[in-house]
Amino acid sequence: MDTTLFKSMDTLKFWSPETFEISSYRWNLSEKVNSTYKTSGSDQTGLCVYTYNELGFRGDSIHKEGFKIMSIGDSNTEGVGVNNHETWSAQFVKSVPNTVNHNFGMAGRSNDYISRCLITFYDLIKPDLVLIMYTSASRREFYTKIGGIEPFMPACQWGYFQDTKDGKEVQNNLTMAQNPNEDFMNWYKNHLLIKHFLESKKTNWIWNGWFGIPPKFEEANRFDGEYGGFEDRGVDGIHPGPQHNLNYSKRLKQFIIENFRHYLPTSLI
Repeated sequence: MDTTLFKSMDTLKFWSPETFEISSYRWNLSEKVNSTYKTSGSDQTGLCVYTYNELGFRGDSIHKEGFKIMSIGDSNTEGVGVNNHETWSAQFVKSVPNTVNHNFGMAGRSNDYISRCLITFYDLIKPDLVLIMYTSASRREFYTKIGGIEPFMPACQWGYFQDTKDGKEVQNNLTMAQNPNEDFMNWYKNHLLIKHFLESKKTNWIWNGWFGIPPKFEEANRFDGEYGGFEDRGVDGIHPGPQHNLNYSKRLKQFIIENFRHYLPTSLI
């Protein structure tokens, strides 16, 4: 009997809240649980405070009561380069009283990560509103032969890809095999998965596709909100700064009030 399939099923652990992980060798999620750091991703300045909750994500405790807003994305959502209260999700939540900031942003992650994260943690959080900020379509998640999971970006080797000869070879092969059509369809599959999942839950949501999703792909609940063209930079000089995040959060709130007022309880506006 071929046991390969049964061994491959071990990777299903990455779809459980208890065993959810983001990498194989580096930046393990468990290392961030209930911890505070002065660095994150490209920010090695030591000038910002990064506080992570009992799940290992940057945001409020999952036990905090209130109107629950779940934000998912990459480093722009996590808020690399700014303090806890300066991320766009934190500033959006601050503008709407009695709300909870469930920030599931994670640096360097893909749209595969976004859909996996949403499906894995949705029932634990039971959000009242979901805010998705998609990342580049070229980013992927890759399940390794040794049972790990790796974030994959064509121009960046890390974790398994950087630590082993086999990993570097896999990285190069994946990069060569990629093309814009394949990347777009991978994003689209994730998008449909998220869309139908949230609709089945009757959950309100807004999505942002500024990071490379064609502008001709229009839906009523798409709000890019001029997130690109950063008005200021975070301390790492790469990601958006506090003012840009604040202005984006204001535009996002106004968009919701004007187009989907029922997404926010009247008493909270």
